[in-house]
Amino acid sequence: MSKTAYWKENWLQHRNVLISLLDQIEDGHLDFKPWEDAMTLRDLVLHIVGSNDMFVNMVKTETMTAPELPEVHTMDDLKKAVQHFTDQTIQAFDKVTDEELALQNEAKIPGMQGKKELYLQAMYDHELHHKGQLFLYARLVGATDLPFFR
Repeated sequence: MSKTAYWKENWLQHRNVLISLLDQIEDGHLDFKPWEDAMTLRDLVLHIVGSNDMFVNMVKTETMTAPELPEVHTMDDLKKAVQHFTDQTIQAFDKVTDEELALQNEAKIPGMQGKKELYLQAMYDHELHHKGQLFLYARLVGATDLPFFR
């Protein structure tokens, strides 16, 4: 298995859990946030899915470009946005080669200097970090039948 396929497969396992987790959250909780300065549930999910697409594209572009996030008013809208970004990220992964992952990057971001594969590691870590937060959000809004973390 190629390195790119390995990263994509492992990331997709976590993304599928995020999708299952959203199935456990009722529609009225999009604006929930556990403390005043926290992201809302809606914003946290959009941050996860939009940022990960950005990280994968950095292998090709070397630029950290924030994605355009859609307007989301219902859980159904949010799930559609997640599916859209998931499909988009899969397409981005399919364009990345193992040879590109082995190249040195031009990152100005602390701790990300090295091979371009570090962008995929950052993407993976980012998804796990925020998905953990989302598990807590889900519990706090009453979800009880949560999926396994992977």
